[in-house]
Amino acid sequence: MIIRVSRFILILLLLILMSSCATYTFFKLRGEVKTMETVIGIGGEITNLSPQQQPLIVVLFTDTDGKKKIENFRVIDESEDFYSFLVHTGVYYILAFEDENHNLKYDEGEYFGHFGSPDAIHISTLRPERDLHIRVASTTGISEELRADLTMIQSGVDIKSLAVGKIASLDDEIFSEKYAKMGLWQPLTFLKEAGVGVYFLEQYDPDKIPILFVHGATGSPRNFQYMAENIDRNLFQPWFYHYPSGIMLSKVSHFLNHLIIYLHDKYRFEQLYITAHSMGGLVVRSFIVENIYEDRNDYIKLFISISSPFGGLKIAKKGVDHAPVAVPSWHDLVPNSLFIEQIFKQPLNSKLGYYLFFSYKGNCSMFMDNNDGTVTLRSQLDSRAQDDAKKVYGFDEGHVAILSSPVVFRKYNEIVTSTAGMRTP
Repeated sequence: MIIRVSRFILILLLLILMSSCATYTFFKLRGEVKTMETVIGIGGEITNLSPQQQPLIVVLFTDTDGKKKIENFRVIDESEDFYSFLVHTGVYYILAFEDENHNLKYDEGEYFGHFGSPDAIHISTLRPERDLHIRVASTTGISEELRADLTMIQSGVDIKSLAVGKIASLDDEIFSEKYAKMGLWQPLTFLKEAGVGVYFLEQYDPDKIPILFVHGATGSPRNFQYMAENIDRNLFQPWFYHYPSGIMLSKVSHFLNHLIIYLHDKYRFEQLYITAHSMGGLVVRSFIVENIYEDRNDYIKLFISISSPFGGLKIAKKGVDHAPVAVPSWHDLVPNSLFIEQIFKQPLNSKLGYYLFFSYKGNCSMFMDNNDGTVTLRSQLDSRAQDDAKKVYGFDEGHVAILSSPVVFRKYNEIVTSTAGMRTP
């Protein structure tokens, strides 16, 4: 968590709430939260069997009283094979076609595929649907109602990019501080402008062990640049989960599970190591519960949490109680929240190596507990997290500085390389 906590936190909170800038921020947040409460994600795998292998356009249609209308669309390049839309309850149809001549219209002879033949997608409850697979394999027989013409549509209004192993650079704008802050205060706008997903720095290599890095609130993959640049890139491949940190953490972790299961089905990797900072540690803990205990997978072999508020944040409760509108993820960060209780409902499997790193270079006064400048030691050292850890390591570092500390990295590198050595045939 990269939000600084003052010793006079309540006074600071009141000052923030009285500022005109904050008033506008909360006004925008209120609208986004209201919208997010009524939308869900749908999508699935897409297979392009065209010999041309051109980018695909995936079009979402609504059906009202038997009339089809274009609701949204996404352009999928040749390196992607997954699509997603945000929708409200209703009836939908999905078409994908290869826009061979790049005119944003379906033309005779272009390869296409429907979901089903086509089949109506009935969304009556707010449950995600991510098994809507499409094969783009036909050039004749397209449904006349779904002949897409996007030339009158200026832009899509949904997730800009869904990364499922997409190659990126940590210098990309979507990983900038601008989008990191937007992810907390304008999570829906973040989804539309920056996208969400798991990013790679290079092509998947079956001979390298993936290390998944998960950031915290107002964070981004750039927070892990020092670690990614210094790990043994002949042995490891860095992956990064990038998400809007203002969304409910249960949804964030559930979506991560969908993405990792998809990547595992595609690449069949035998080991996955995970490194999470701050709030990201709670996201990963929830993800592990679902992936290992509910879905019964066994490829997660190592988890290192860094400065994570496993006991919650008192400031989150103050925000929930006093702010004009609460960031959704604040509810999950309240001490003793249902989310925190659930992530500890299962002890971590003894076969999973878990190491807890905490930081303690922060403020100490009569007004607040010992902390690292953001998270208290009491929260970082929650007894439930300690009970699961093989080792607990403390560092004289601040909440953010811990990620670029050579001293911390030496211990981190020792753990990941020794774990890889133990598991290498």
